[in-house]
Amino acid sequence: MKNMVGSAIYVYLDRPDKKNALDIESIKGLEKALDEACSDEKIRAVAISGKGKDFSAGADIDMLSSFDSSSAYEFRMAMNRLSRKMRDLPKPVIAILKGYSLGGGLELAESADIRIALKDAIIGQPEVSIGINAGAGGNVILPRIVGSGIAMYMAMSGRRMNASEAKAIGLVDEVVDDEDQARKIVEDISSKPAVTLQYIKKLVNASLDLPVDRAMEEEALYFSMLFTRKEVTDLLNRWRKR
Repeated sequence: MKNMVGSAIYVYLDRPDKKNALDIESIKGLEKALDEACSDEKIRAVAISGKGKDFSAGADIDMLSSFDSSSAYEFRMAMNRLSRKMRDLPKPVIAILKGYSLGGGLELAESADIRIALKDAIIGQPEVSIGINAGAGGNVILPRIVGSGIAMYMAMSGRRMNASEAKAIGLVDEVVDDEDQARKIVEDISSKPAVTLQYIKKLVNASLDLPVDRAMEEEALYFSMLFTRKEVTDLLNRWRKR
């Protein structure tokens, strides 16, 4: 389910009766929405959330119970493709966490550029409690966000935390009272120049794999390139005249 508000598209996991548990159809729906957002110049940001009270309680347990080794691998590779698509999208992807935000649901959010949590969010990687490991970034992307020690603790204990605890360790970037406040943040980000948002995302992600000097050269290059864009120079002139 999708909803366009201003320059942002809101994409919803839409299985509220199952706490938005992830299955193959959910993943395909998100992939399709991201592809459409990528090609639509009117869209400057993508927000992902869940219908009802929850973001996502993780992978559908009935589906997991039916897996063999082959189908388990195929499902996780589908999740990995979605993760890559989120990270490669040249527009900010913002996850809005609420209610249950667990397991594969949290891994989905870990691939977003920004994570906003409502105060009622229950956050964790509890897969170990049913004998499996996180298979779509919880052992790979999570350590890059919170550090290896905290990621190990989360994965090995399965402990759940509230939104404030998640913010304290850097797992979420902002905690808000309700979805209206989350939407205001999305609205603010999506009001910024599209090309600048694209460059920021590209530079921050690239900097993680580049030596500092090389990354700063790239930063200077993209900074200079923005001065060739009319949208940017017009904005600069409006600020100068205030």
